[in-house]
Amino acid sequence: MNKNWKWIGAVSIYIASGTLITMLMLYFYHSNDFFRSLFEGGVEVATPAGEASMGASKAMINAEFTAKLSFFILIFVILLQVFAFISASWVFFNLRQSTDNIIIRMKKLDNADLFLDLPLYFGLFGTVSSFIIMSFNPQISRLIAYSSTLIGIIFSVVLRITLQYPIKQRMIDATREDGSK
Repeated sequence: MNKNWKWIGAVSIYIASGTLITMLMLYFYHSNDFFRSLFEGGVEVATPAGEASMGASKAMINAEFTAKLSFFILIFVILLQVFAFISASWVFFNLRQSTDNIIIRMKKLDNADLFLDLPLYFGLFGTVSSFIIMSFNPQISRLIAYSSTLIGIIFSVVLRITLQYPIKQRMIDATREDGSK
């Protein structure tokens, strides 16, 4: 039963953080003209000759669609990285609380190294996905590429410094104490 509550807690944290980030991003998109202009400002609109009024309205719809698509891709990439951060924190928290012997915990620590690299992989995914948008909106494409890579690097470094290093240091110290006895 205790394990079920842990899973319910983890899912609740995922849902709450995803909802919070999405709501904040939507709030800024709808209430801040500068933030919205990041997505709408660089859209290239070409109006066909001879159909000025109809072509302009169609181009505006396409520009709005492209801006919203770019915005939602950015939200998706940020959510992936936040979920990777929360997952890594969860795995290392459980590893820290583990009562297994030191050798088993060291092997689990080596195995958990993948979770420290997930933000980097998702940052790379964001960079590659921004190339989809490049033909429509080069400005936001660069914003998505740079921000997803930067967030991935920062999250990965923070996870390694705050989670991996202290646990590894504790295990090394425990191994040293066991060896000196």
